[in-house]
This record gives sequence, structure tokens and C-alpha cells, in this order.
Amino acid sequence: MKTQSIVDARSEKGIALVVVLLLMAVLSGLATGFALNGRVEVAMSENEVYYAGARAAAEAGMNRATQAIRAQHDFNLLTGVDNTVDAANPAAAVNADNGDLGFMLTGATPYALDANNQYSYAVDVFDDDDPLLYETALTAAQLDAMLPGAGSEDGTGFIDFNNQLILRATGFGPSGTVVRLSRRITTNVNVTVIPPTEANPALLVDGDLDIQGNLSILGLEGNVHANGDMIVTGASASVSGDATSSGELEANDNFIDNVGGTAGGNAANINVPEINASDYFGHADFVLHDDGTITNPDGSACAPCPDGWEWVAASGVWTSDNDISAATYYAETSVVVNGNPGSKATPLAVSIISEGSVEVTGTPKFRPENAEMYQFITDGDLIISGNAGLDDATSVEGQILVREQLKISGNPQFQGRIIVANEPSVFDDVLLNEISGNAVLTYNGTLPAIPVPGATLTDYTYNVGGWMEQ
Repeated sequence: MKTQSIVDARSEKGIALVVVLLLMAVLSGLATGFALNGRVEVAMSENEVYYAGARAAAEAGMNRATQAIRAQHDFNLLTGVDNTVDAANPAAAVNADNGDLGFMLTGATPYALDANNQYSYAVDVFDDDDPLLYETALTAAQLDAMLPGAGSEDGTGFIDFNNQLILRATGFGPSGTVVRLSRRITTNVNVTVIPPTEANPALLVDGDLDIQGNLSILGLEGNVHANGDMIVTGASASVSGDATSSGELEANDNFIDNVGGTAGGNAANINVPEINASDYFGHADFVLHDDGTITNPDGSACAPCPDGWEWVAASGVWTSDNDISAATYYAETSVVVNGNPGSKATPLAVSIISEGSVEVTGTPKFRPENAEMYQFITDGDLIISGNAGLDDATSVEGQILVREQLKISGNPQFQGRIIVANEPSVFDDVLLNEISGNAVLTYNGTLPAIPVPGATLTDYTYNVGGWMEQ
């Protein structure tokens, strides 16, 4: 019996050793798994960081290129700065700059975003049928669809037949991270008017727009668009047509419900004409000079001179009153419109073109005085407050062109179209585009496109559309 006990004890010790070894193997495997999993998680986190950085680089390149393209009127982007292409010989030297935007952007591609050159971007323009854009070649049917009813694209990427280009921004990050973003460009050549008929909103702002009040935009073309972000906080703001922005659209649910058409951000940019008061000098009946004198446009003495104007020497501003005479005025300074001239039934025919800002207070009732229906044109800001009535009872639609910023408050009404170029402030009367109060803007689209002063038959216009990601 004693011998048997010794054997059993040895057997149990052997089993315990095996169990311990097995447990150690399992624990070792778990530890190895945890370590590997941790490394994978770290690698995944790094990849996410690299991707986010590369995408941000691509967005930076896209935004920079978009800004440069919208200001470009002299060159065909597809053929490059030499405006020459050799479709028969793809390797020809004249094709080296095709789609290269380097002549508009400083420095050499890729463009670095940080001192360590971890993140960078490149931007290029392609014809929409360029084989470089596709993993598989486009079919004949697809090429036909790019130019319906008028032949087809040629599938080479050298000649643009359908006025459609692709702007591609490529962001680069560490470990070979690459992100590509694309946007569609619609092109027009020999364009001497802006905006084209298909882009003719009641309110167009080339930048951000803040709608704080209960703005109502009505009419057959009662659309609003911002080539930037649009923020709507007005509880009862409404738009009969589209409310779109090229950046973000931040709006309350009530506003979205009160949009009769499309509401959303990331929409295509709409080109805005360059606005300079001096380009419209020819419409003037009288000139309000910066020395306090009034003359005819040719500089001769006016006889009689118009009533209702006072020169405020201390501030260097012209102000009007209830007795203002009907005319189109060109002011070399800023202008303040006061009082209550005109009536709803019989609005006064007054237009103002100013090399400064224009401020409209009180309750004037105006309609455009000139045949082109220019109500106000400013090199500075436009400020409309009070209960101004710019809505002619005869349904004549006017147009307002603002070089810098727009501010509307109170309860004014305007019948026509407002275009704001949102240029950097020289006149600091207004710094942001803001609409508050209970303004009403009505537009039925009767106004023609705006002539581009000095445009030639070799001018180009480019509208940059929605985003695509690869």
C-alpha cells in the first residue's frame, strides 16, 4: 500500500506540471494577442490621423484652387498658360502645362502645409473624359452621354467639347497616405455678362451670410445663395425658392420647412461680377463731389442743380432729405439717405452710385431712375434700416450691387435682385453680411444678366460645383 501511494503522488505531481504549463501557454498566447491587438489599434489610430490630415490637405488645396479659379478670366485652364494643345501628339512639349495651375499658385507642387512637410497637396484640372480619371476606359455610350445630341467627347482629355472640367486636389500624408477630392467645373468662354440666366437669385453673396431676422424672399426667382456659409437663426425666415450655400448651411427646422425649393450646403459657387462704381459713371445725371459741390457728369455747372442734398464737411458725407430730386446720382463719397421722400403709390425715381458706402434710413419710397434698373451701386457697404420701400407698385424690379458688405435691419422692402461681392473691407461701416428685422425681398427674374465692364471675346468664366471623393 505504501508503494502505491508514492506512485499516485508522483502521478498527481506530473498532472499539475502539465496543467501549469498549459496555463502558462494560454496566458502567453493571450499576452501575445493583447500585444498584437494593441499594435494594430495603434496602427489603426495612426492611419486615421494620417487620413484626416491628408484629407484636410486635399481640402486646403481644393479651397485654394477654387478661389484662384473663380478669379481667373484670361486663360483656358485645360490648355494651360500657353493656351496651346497638341491633341495629335500627347508627348508634345506644349502639353506639359495642360491642367497645371502652378501659374496661379505660388511655389512648386506639391504644396507643403507644415514645416516638416508631413502633409502636402497637389491640384490639377482634367477634361471630364480624361482617361487618367478612370480605372477603366469610358465606353462609346458614356462618351456620347457627356455631350448629348451634339456628338460625343473624344476620350483623350485634350479638348473640352462639353464645357465640363474636373478639378482634382490630392492630399498626401505620412506612410504613403493619399486622399483625392474632386469638383466639377462648368466653363464658359466669351462671356461678357454675369450671372448667367440659370444662376439669377434674388440675393447672392460672395461669402458668408447671417440671417438673424424673419427675412422673407418671395417671387418666381425667390432664391438665396451664399458662396460661403449661411447661418439662419430667424424663427420665421422663409424662402419661396432655393436656399443654398457653397459652404455649410446652418438653419433651424422651421426655416428648412419654409424653403419652397432646395435647401442645403456644398452647392456650386455662383460667379459674382467685379463691382466698381466708376464702371457705372455713364448712368449719372449729376455728380456729388467730395468737395461739397454738385455738377453735371461732364463737370459743367448744373442749372438748375438738384434739390434735397446737404454736404456734411465734418464727416465728408452727402445726406438727402424729403425734397430730393428724381435723378441718378454719382457720389465721390459715402451717402446717407434720410427722410420720407416718395410714396408707396408714387415712388420717387432715385438711384445712387457711390464710391463710398450708402446708408438708407427713414422710410423713403424709391424706384430705379435709369433704364438698367440700378437702384444702388456701392464701392463700400450698403446699410438699409427703418421701413424703406424699394418695391415699386408697378412691379418694376431694381438691382443693387454692393462691393463690400450688406446689412439690413428694420422692416424694409425691396423688389428686385441684390448682389454682394463681399470684397475685403476698406469702408468699415459693416464687417459682416447680416440681415435682421422683417425684411421682404421679392424677385420674379425679370432682370437681364449684368454686363462685365471691359470684358473681351477671350474672357472665361468658371463655376466650381459639388464635391466628389476618392
